[in-house]
Amino acid sequence: MLSDGSVTPDIVILDVMMPRMKGTQVLRAIRRGELAVDATVPVVLLTSRGQEADVLEGLEAGASEYLTKPFSPSELLVRVNRLIEG
Repeated sequence: MLSDGSVTPDIVILDVMMPRMKGTQVLRAIRRGELAVDATVPVVLLTSRGQEADVLEGLEAGASEYLTKPFSPSELLVRVNRLIEG
């Protein structure tokens, strides 16, 4: 959906560990303008990987937020709303 221009998301939520491509790879493609989505769109990375190196990789890739599992849906909603209302 992000490559064909059929959607204009206000925010993108990615899992770091996806089947074909890591979320950080998708995020880097967004930030480089390689996908048909605004390169500045807020991106939240969700993951079970909470080691410092993992968090730093996500943030350095351009994540607006990095949230480790388990997390509450309320926490995710607050973070998403903060980014959208920005």
